[in-house]
Amino acid sequence: MRTERLEDLPFIVIGGGIGGVAVALGLSRKGKRVVVLEQAADLTEIGAGIQMPPNAFKAFAALGVLDAVQSVAAYPEHLILGDMLAGTVVYRAPIGEAFIERFGYRYALMHRGDLLQILVSACMASDRITFKTCTRATGFNDLGDRVVVSAADGETYEGQAMIAADGLWSMTRAALFGAEPPRTDSYIVCRGVVPVAELPDALYSQSVTMWGGPELDLFHYPLRRGEIYNIGASYRDPNAATGTGSPKGDRDVLVARFRDACPHVKALLPYIDVSRAWVLYDRPPLRNWARGRIALLGDAAHPTYIYISQGACMAIEDAVVLADLVSRIDDVPKAFLAYEDSRYLRTARVQLTSRQFGEVYHAVGVQRDLRNALLANTRPEALYDTLGWVFGPAGADCLATSAVVG
Repeated sequence: MRTERLEDLPFIVIGGGIGGVAVALGLSRKGKRVVVLEQAADLTEIGAGIQMPPNAFKAFAALGVLDAVQSVAAYPEHLILGDMLAGTVVYRAPIGEAFIERFGYRYALMHRGDLLQILVSACMASDRITFKTCTRATGFNDLGDRVVVSAADGETYEGQAMIAADGLWSMTRAALFGAEPPRTDSYIVCRGVVPVAELPDALYSQSVTMWGGPELDLFHYPLRRGEIYNIGASYRDPNAATGTGSPKGDRDVLVARFRDACPHVKALLPYIDVSRAWVLYDRPPLRNWARGRIALLGDAAHPTYIYISQGACMAIEDAVVLADLVSRIDDVPKAFLAYEDSRYLRTARVQLTSRQFGEVYHAVGVQRDLRNALLANTRPEALYDTLGWVFGPAGADCLATSAVVG
């Protein structure tokens, strides 16, 4: 084993997804060396669209990738909730100039692969970051003054700390805090991405639209400067296989579940790719994310449902806050404890709010009628107040960490 001085050792990041790459970039911008261990052969992102509300752009600015992100994003005109059965708009929130004035940035839409590539490219430009692909971390040992990480190929990596961005099924979380499985309400989602030129004009919208139905939903919006269109369909399937793999969808089941949907929603179903499906999971909020020289980040710490579009945003925020605290607190274990203290309540609120929004989208019977009646009399800008705590006010640093350092 090498015997380098502690300050010369790198930070070891487990996982080369959006959160892992973001924290590597954040640490490098604070002068830290980083080694990223990724089990896949390529640093690519599977999936389709991702929504990037204003709080994400505060983090992009801190990471130095703001211009690159803005150059490839699409920008919607409204956030819309529709009643899938009636085919009518229940609620429409404008996200134009008044929204930007309040929150500082626009509401953006991106392809997950585009976002990851921007972060990876920024990392590749840094001589402080090393990527080790085809490297699956299998264990770790906190020695008190350093951490040793073991890989499946027999290699070991020595670092001054380890950050586990290893996702929903995090082996690190299981080892530190228990191996309880994530929870699910048995919703699965299938997605499709189609060139806008191949989509009939009648099916296109520049807005983010969520069609809520009884235990199902369908959403759609443009991506990549408006060149491609993202469509996703979700429904409850108690028979969906759970676990670390991804099940396949079923075209017949999809059509049957959406049989009562309005014509617009039904017309979008053929664009859904059922060759792969994602089971939606979350976990109850976790109070502790760090122990010694090891810390969790992103889905490893706070996996959330998709319904307020904050999963990736929270991971990127984690990355910025953790890197900032490590740069300002010389003692890494103390910095990690300050990181969890500064983040756990915000991410817990995201997790719980996401569940609540899912219940609103999937309302059945009288609950659906009540949803529609209440929203019919709600100001269009009311969403600004409902989610203002997560989007953050213009000019304010929602990622500030001074309160936990002083």
